[in-house]
Amino acid sequence: MTNRLREEREAHGWSQSDLARKLIKAAADAEHKPTRLPSIESLKRNIYGWEAGKHDASPFYRRLCATVLNMSECELFGGSGYENLRQRLDDVLAAGTMSNATLDDWERAVVLYGQAAHTRPANLLVHDLAADLTDLHQALAENRSASTKRRLTRAAAHMAGLMCLTHIKLDDRAAFRRWARTARLAAQEAEDPWTYSWVLAQEAYGHFYACDYLEAIDVARGAQSLVNTSVGAVLAAALEARAQAALGPVRAGEAQAALARAEGLLASLRPDEINDSAFGYNEAQLYFHRGNAYTYLGDTRAAWQAQQRALELYSATDYLDRALVGLDRTLCLARDGDSAGALEYAAATLVPLTKDQREGIINLRGREVLEVIPHGQKALPAVRQLRELLSSCD
Repeated sequence: MTNRLREEREAHGWSQSDLARKLIKAAADAEHKPTRLPSIESLKRNIYGWEAGKHDASPFYRRLCATVLNMSECELFGGSGYENLRQRLDDVLAAGTMSNATLDDWERAVVLYGQAAHTRPANLLVHDLAADLTDLHQALAENRSASTKRRLTRAAAHMAGLMCLTHIKLDDRAAFRRWARTARLAAQEAEDPWTYSWVLAQEAYGHFYACDYLEAIDVARGAQSLVNTSVGAVLAAALEARAQAALGPVRAGEAQAALARAEGLLASLRPDEINDSAFGYNEAQLYFHRGNAYTYLGDTRAAWQAQQRALELYSATDYLDRALVGLDRTLCLARDGDSAGALEYAAATLVPLTKDQREGIINLRGREVLEVIPHGQKALPAVRQLRELLSSCD
């Protein structure tokens, strides 16, 4: 692609962010088929790639850019008559190759999505993921070399795994299962046991939040068996501990053993794998998962200590895990007989969150608090307030 797009954008005095906003508005205002585009940041990455010649805009984006800039596609992107034929031949002949820069760009996008998974509400992130997966599907559909296809397939496995995780957060159980299957298929095709272990760990989380604890344990053990040390293995070990604990005190020994494995696996991770991305694991998560396991086991003292440490370690921007830790604390207070304290803590945890942030598993966990409040106190104003807050997400 030529740099005509950049020249025309700059001639209008627009930044890449400005052009992204205009594309979003034009797509939403389309008369025949209004379309919701991905986020401005995602579009900026695409615009940068188009202008730098790293990859071509799809026909949809070519038309949209031409509309926004009030030009024809040929004027903006070049190609007409015999020249257009030549370019199509070039595209066919080059279909087996993809530059390392473009592959690197896809892998960087995966990393950015992993970071956003802890801070961006799931019902917003899912649209960005879907848009990039559409483009990735197109790239995979072309006849690529074996090495190129392996890298693209691994990226697809990660992004499908993130879609699985996002639908878990939204408590969309049917969608999580479908995306888990797609992520498994991609990981198997990529022949990458580390990615496969991570994908299985995401699936195990879905079974856990669907209260299918035995299936969660089975899948989590599969993830741990694939590689000796990996992010997927430590995620799965911690999840197994929570699922074992959810089955009751009779499984306390198994839960403790899984927590010990998770702690040992965390200690063996590479420094670059210890982070707050969806593709990493850190001490804050370990304490959250430990506190959750002890909450299920009814050991409120041990749970409280782990929760306190988790809240000290978590970033203020990691709203999801901080909220889940807070709701675990609420459940501990209620089970210790302090219903008033539990309701106060639940409100302090949930009220600062937006409706988008409360949607899904936070709302689901909040309803567990209502269930443990004694029947005689169900009419308290604080109970009604909490019920109304949670109902606003339905």
